[in-house]
Amino acid sequence: MNTPSVQPERSPATLSILGFGACLVTGYPLPEGCGFLQMAVEGTRLELDTEIDLEVVSITACTAPKAMTRLAEDVLLRRPDIVVLQFGQSDVKVAIRRLWREVLGQQRPTRQPVLVSEKPLSFRNRTDSFVRACAGLAIGANPFSSRSEYRQSIASMVETLVAAGIYPIVFTPFVLDNFLSDAWARCYSRDIVDDFQGRDDVCVINGWEPLSHYPRRKTLLHDGIHLSRLAHQVIAERLKPELVGCIRRLSSREQRATNA
Repeated sequence: MNTPSVQPERSPATLSILGFGACLVTGYPLPEGCGFLQMAVEGTRLELDTEIDLEVVSITACTAPKAMTRLAEDVLLRRPDIVVLQFGQSDVKVAIRRLWREVLGQQRPTRQPVLVSEKPLSFRNRTDSFVRACAGLAIGANPFSSRSEYRQSIASMVETLVAAGIYPIVFTPFVLDNFLSDAWARCYSRDIVDDFQGRDDVCVINGWEPLSHYPRRKTLLHDGIHLSRLAHQVIAERLKPELVGCIRRLSSREQRATNA
């Protein structure tokens, strides 16, 4: 077992934000600085003139249930003030090929790395996605994480963070090109929004809704899962005011404690 590394002390005046998610939280496959989290934090720094320490922990193709098992080591030990959670794309993906192989009695092949670039969705990509979604409907394929599993895992992570005095900002799944997975993404997003509605110790951002107003060919890359530059900009604009408001509340709370 690996021994958790001791995190360096930071200045009390520095506010710490941690991004915890799958590869989209880093902006993959876009260049550094083009992801929604980096853009939102940079905009927040400029607006508030605040020193912010940003760290990103990304687990490739990670589902929410798996992320929950990594929360203590990857997040709590770092003692951030704010955590931006981004899980869902891998959860809502419908396992069409896996189920189809089971139906045909085929063995699972050795997994090859998927190369993603900034190429936009093409007509061929969209046609392939549509055919696979239709096949998924025909054979009754389900998402990788069930609706209840995803919901419970996000709730567990949120409650653990809140209990530790950390403010969580939760992104629900984003749009996908596969219409079957996208329908699940919309349902999962509504679930999480409903679960935390009215609470002031957590912020939930519906990642599906703002992107749904744009054509998929403009918001998704060729694999139909990863986000384009435009999509990251849209999400960053949605996240920034939440970061600004949260930091102002934290600063006000610290000021009152100092004056008491």
